[in-house]
Amino acid sequence: MASPEPGPFGDIQLLRNHWSGPARPRAYYWFLTFAGDTAVCNLAARCQQALAFPYYDPVPPYGLHMTIDRIAPEGGITTAQLSSVSAAARLACQAIAPFRISLGDLGGTRSAVGFAATPITPIRQLRDALRTASLSGCPGAAVDREEIIPHVTLAYGNTDGVPTADAIAALERLNASRPRAEATVDKAALVLLEGRKRSYTWQLLSQVPLTGTA
Repeated sequence: MASPEPGPFGDIQLLRNHWSGPARPRAYYWFLTFAGDTAVCNLAARCQQALAFPYYDPVPPYGLHMTIDRIAPEGGITTAQLSSVSAAARLACQAIAPFRISLGDLGGTRSAVGFAATPITPIRQLRDALRTASLSGCPGAAVDREEIIPHVTLAYGNTDGVPTADAIAALERLNASRPRAEATVDKAALVLLEGRKRSYTWQLLSQVPLTGTA
């Protein structure tokens, strides 16, 4: 999901099929994952129930994640380089203490809806540390050059041209109830991400703990 628009859809009038277009190649990423976080999964399920429109594909609990950064496509990095990236990240994360984040305000893009995550600063600091590790282990790493706007996607659009009115009304009702879940970020996951028909799946390759002290 791209960064959510304000309002909760900005001036977007029609939705877009997230899954259209050419197949996305498998690629390595840094993720935060939330499958084991009961509070996040419960809040996601409640919000997905309110967004149970046929033109959205909800993300299952095991698929809830925050993309921190891209590392490289599968063919763009060697096994040795990937090991170097992981080792560099472990060293860097010894200086980063675990931190708390809040997932709440819901917003949408043309092809997805999700939670915003705050505070942004520690997430960006983690991204910067992991990006430095990626580039030290693989100087040609295809990192994501866009500025990170932290979010967790709840559902992806599966149809083109659907008016946003019903989705906007649902998100406004949800936001009026001030949905919130707190989560502790104490590790980052290095994954190999693969797009499938109307879903994503990934292989967890390693987890890098945050072991610094506040």
